[in-house]
Amino acid sequence: MLGAGTVQAASPGAATLTPDAQGKGKVTWSGSVSAGTADNGTTDDCFGADKKPDPTSGCDFFTLTVSTPAGFYNQFLGGVQFTVTGFAPFDLDLGIYRLNADGTHGEKAGSSGNLPGMDEITTVAQAEGKYIVALVPYAAPPLTPYTAVAGFNLKRANPTLPVLNHRLGAGPANYRASHDQYVSHSEPFIAMDPLNHNHLVAGSKMYESLPKYFFKAGTYESFDGGKTWKDWGQLPGYCQDVGQCDPNDDAHYRVVSDIITAFDDEGNAYTNTLDAPGGATGTGWNQTLHIKQPGKPWSQPIVVHDNRNNPISQQLLLDDKNFLAVDNVTHVDGSPNKPHDGKIGTMYVCWGLDGATAPTQQIVLMRSLDGGHTWGGEVPGDNTPIQLSQKQAISGIGCHVIIGPQGEVYVTWYDNQVDAMMQVKSTDHGATFTPARPVVMISGVNSQFEGQSFRNLSIPTTGIDSQGNIYIVSTSQDGNGNPVLAGMSAERIKEIRDGWRAEAEAAGAQSTGSDIVLFKSTDGGQTYQGPVRVNQDPKTLNADQFQPWMAITPRGQLDIMYFDRRNDPNNWFIGEYLSRSNDGGKTFTDTRFDHQMWDPRINPPISPSGQFIGDYQGIVADDNVAIPFWNDTQAANLPASSKGHSQWQEVYAARIPNTQGAGGPCRDRKPPRSTLKRNGVKVTGKGFTVSGRSTDQGCKGLTAATSLKGGIQKVYVSVARVLRSGSGCRFLQANGKFGKARNCNHGVLLPASGTRKWKFTSKVKLKPGTYRFVARARDTHGNKEKPAKRRNRVVFQVR
Repeated sequence: MLGAGTVQAASPGAATLTPDAQGKGKVTWSGSVSAGTADNGTTDDCFGADKKPDPTSGCDFFTLTVSTPAGFYNQFLGGVQFTVTGFAPFDLDLGIYRLNADGTHGEKAGSSGNLPGMDEITTVAQAEGKYIVALVPYAAPPLTPYTAVAGFNLKRANPTLPVLNHRLGAGPANYRASHDQYVSHSEPFIAMDPLNHNHLVAGSKMYESLPKYFFKAGTYESFDGGKTWKDWGQLPGYCQDVGQCDPNDDAHYRVVSDIITAFDDEGNAYTNTLDAPGGATGTGWNQTLHIKQPGKPWSQPIVVHDNRNNPISQQLLLDDKNFLAVDNVTHVDGSPNKPHDGKIGTMYVCWGLDGATAPTQQIVLMRSLDGGHTWGGEVPGDNTPIQLSQKQAISGIGCHVIIGPQGEVYVTWYDNQVDAMMQVKSTDHGATFTPARPVVMISGVNSQFEGQSFRNLSIPTTGIDSQGNIYIVSTSQDGNGNPVLAGMSAERIKEIRDGWRAEAEAAGAQSTGSDIVLFKSTDGGQTYQGPVRVNQDPKTLNADQFQPWMAITPRGQLDIMYFDRRNDPNNWFIGEYLSRSNDGGKTFTDTRFDHQMWDPRINPPISPSGQFIGDYQGIVADDNVAIPFWNDTQAANLPASSKGHSQWQEVYAARIPNTQGAGGPCRDRKPPRSTLKRNGVKVTGKGFTVSGRSTDQGCKGLTAATSLKGGIQKVYVSVARVLRSGSGCRFLQANGKFGKARNCNHGVLLPASGTRKWKFTSKVKLKPGTYRFVARARDTHGNKEKPAKRRNRVVFQVR
């Protein structure tokens, strides 16, 4: 038994890892955690104020020395993978730190914080030198054992990133939004002003320390559709006390996170963020809101939810993975909400209300009825959120709010214990919600990819079109998924998920990788269909697509952006793609929009659960253009002497026009064609008839979904009596009489009956003379036919 002041040590307590000629090699060790001051904490809590292993923490420690030949990593991708197992059903978290010569820990090099019972796995890229490995008992009783392996996990770097980008060639123009002093940017989000679609407001994390994972949230603004950006820097109001903006002050630094941007229909922009006024290492995270009126700076923070208003909530609760939505369809009283009417609809914020000292998590929601100035659950200003989930412990993460065409509210989130998307609905502007229920299941991608270190999470993005059809999009291994049938138990959902995982493991290299999947409901969320595989790379290609986000245009086009590795045969470097559907999610067309692929290993922030490139990205779209907004390290591909060079994650926008070549619908600009022959004109003593045929080809797109069928809307006939001496024509009017003389090219069009096969009949008796009959059709897309000799125009002599 460990005595006071004894550092818990693994067996063996240290080892040296060296590669063989094939780049292989591993070391193993085992140990257990004990009771201590770091229970339910982070691996940072395993160390004392002197930055040395704390003997009272209860953590377990292992020292690893990695020794490789000079230039070893020039030929490989990857590094040293750490795997910790054998502690299920409990939860240990893993932290890997540089080890200084004086026995203190240096910067964090890697970490893993998976769910209870799941192995902890991470890779330290290009590992070299001395490390100290710490295991903290996040949710584990004393003497919980584990076994661990550290081994080289490498693949040949063929091609290298410069060679790969040279082969691919440059993609579309990417417009950098971040131009500030911060060392990295991630979790970008973007909103489009409904009054001016060229006006965009976006936000992201802005880092001040990557190894400490210290950052605040800031914004960017564009007035030309994302081509140029004003970087406004970090939001105001979070440096009120000493140390809150000092990244060297671990106890007081104020973290501001997870920025979401939105617009109302009066021109006001909003941000919703998480806020830790108690310091980055404390608890009591809050929710805040900022308002930006047109032409004015951001307001000071408005508290949405306060976890520090009493000692109990300050100790136990924190807010995480928030989302903001504004009802621009209906006013708070249910009446229609129109632009410039001076009314702001109900505002909704949902989030995961987490237990900071115990593994609990509920999905909750609060509302504002006065444009974001006052927030409450059932009662304005009550600081008691409405609980949407009903599970006793872990309910899920990544909630998303959408507003339907009648003001109905849907909240969807990911239950990562059963791999299901949960959903609730409100038809009374959020006053009450239906019970939470699983609606679709996936095979979640919630751990780091093989050989890489950035974390993943299959949180949903949702949307609703003008017809009320609901769409749920997420990442799923091999594109697996199913709707959840009524009465299906959580145990049955888990059985299906485990079956998919077993199949994926058996498939090995034959896997399609992480795919983007879509589910659709046409009955208000009662039932769902799917999944549809969104990314259209070959299923035989083991390439990962992840971190999707969706926008739906006014005409119902689905625009889904995501990170994509299909163009790298090593499935390592990352690009970005946009998938568009013009048939309600039945089929998709892909368009690359990254300018160059990029390396996620370049200076990533180190979060408690691994390297960090974000949990989501952003996109807005209208019927003319889609504007993705994301973070990457493409600026590191530039020469160091280049003005645009950056060694950090920066945020970018792209403009992908809604054209046929970019997955948009084809534009039918060809007029229809009518055929009128001489024998189609019949003149008798009782009147005359004109008959013929009309056709319309529509237009052929890249896919059936982007093609438009031809269609004749109406056919018109003009009847002109040609006057002698070239003095013009007199056209038959709707009243059955011929009008005054006019230019023969300015005919009077009279409607025929029928479309493809048509006829015009008149009881007007034609006097002797020369007549010109012209048939002109209009197609279903508004194109109008012009007269053409020997096709739709006949000159007829009446004697």
